[in-house]
Amino acid sequence: MEQSCSWSHRSRSIRTIRFSRWESDSMDDLLFQSFLDVGNLYRQKEVSPVEVTRKVFERIEKTEPELNAFVTLLEDTAMKQASKAEKLFLNKEETHLLTGIPFSVKDLFYTKEVLTTCASNVLKDFKPDYTATVVQKLNETNAVLFGKNNMLEFAYGIVHPDFGQTNNPWDITKTSGGSSSGSAASVAAGIGYFSLGTDTGGSIRIPASYCGVVGLKPTRGIVSTYGVFPLSWSLDHAGPITRTAREAAVVLDVIAGNDLNDPHSATQTLNRSELKSFELSNSKKRVGVLSVECLRGLEPDVKQVYDNTLKEIESLGWEVTEVSINDWQRSEQIIMDVLLPEAAHIHKKWLEQKSDYAELTYKQIEMGMEQKAVTYLKGLDDLHRYTSSVSALFEKVDVLLTPTVAFPAPEEDPEIGSEELNEMVFTGPFNISGHPAVTINMGFSGEGLPVGMQLVGPHFHDIELLKIANVLEQTQAKKYPPFITGETVRSKK
Repeated sequence: MEQSCSWSHRSRSIRTIRFSRWESDSMDDLLFQSFLDVGNLYRQKEVSPVEVTRKVFERIEKTEPELNAFVTLLEDTAMKQASKAEKLFLNKEETHLLTGIPFSVKDLFYTKEVLTTCASNVLKDFKPDYTATVVQKLNETNAVLFGKNNMLEFAYGIVHPDFGQTNNPWDITKTSGGSSSGSAASVAAGIGYFSLGTDTGGSIRIPASYCGVVGLKPTRGIVSTYGVFPLSWSLDHAGPITRTAREAAVVLDVIAGNDLNDPHSATQTLNRSELKSFELSNSKKRVGVLSVECLRGLEPDVKQVYDNTLKEIESLGWEVTEVSINDWQRSEQIIMDVLLPEAAHIHKKWLEQKSDYAELTYKQIEMGMEQKAVTYLKGLDDLHRYTSSVSALFEKVDVLLTPTVAFPAPEEDPEIGSEELNEMVFTGPFNISGHPAVTINMGFSGEGLPVGMQLVGPHFHDIELLKIANVLEQTQAKKYPPFITGETVRSKK
């Protein structure tokens, strides 16, 4: 596997780890800091990976099960990993920027001999005999894996009642979104510094938008999905959920790269020379936006944040141009034409285990079993045409801007295909085309719920896309969720 060294540092000489600044309540604040700053504190002898990891578990004790963001916790192994990371600093070993940084993964990433349930009773006792490529890459940096996140069952849009909904730390009467539910909620709540999720129609970006964090769906194929339970191999992407665009770039640098074990892995990968500086090489950008007609379904609060984002873009001196995408209105149909039969094929071996599935998950599998082959093949043809149509736009613009979701977090996750609350309107099209897409928090609704904006870039220009996102997110003041700060906390009924 390709090794990543762009972000490596040699640690300073450390004889002992002392805790001169970060103790008690200050440690709680540290859980919301950038992991780049936390790593610097490790190197400056201000704090220990062991102490930070311990504080992560203390926060989990305060937030679970009300948040319901985890299926499995790995306290013993995490503390051992943290102790190993501490010794690396003490011994002046070569360390990565992620060394000693606690992180979690969605519970469909395989972890050897550790439960990987996909939040379904079908796999309630499943322990893989190998670890997903991307998790293994993170392990090699000596980052600290501390938990497996709750999710929608098999990433298929439905909560399994035995696992329950993950709630939103900004208002726990609302959903965190899905299917990477616990990943987004935990990062937003300061429980670990980043998480890995998957995205087939928006499953990284939608919960990241609802929870006010950064969610990146990379270019299709640049992050291996070997050892990641699939939903639809033609549409699946794996990527990071972080609190800043720069952090997303650091994680992406580690997990990206061709993987011979993954038949869908791209041979082309990141331009790692772009990581040497996080400044934009060309400060004036051309931003493509959709027509007013395509934005008619936005709730007023989302429209206000979108308009404010355009004002920020104009203040930067960037050029805004209206663009149109062929078959934009058909994007959900294209997704379902491809997703339904592929998901059904993956699950056909468990058709006799109907009672182990959530009712609506099983119904969607049945729908896929009934779909005609000609419909699936047409869906694949549409996918290729749609990809070409979106790619052509980047001859005229550098980046596309859309809202991430047309509304803030609802109380429950909408069903796939819901006419009233269609979550995938803005995210799904770029699963079809495979272009990199990132959501960043750009404001809040009148009720104080986060509202994300989505940026989309050309294939394999993921780092440039994150640099643009970094400029925009700098215009926003940072806030912490009320569930953690104790302000206006509501109880889930």
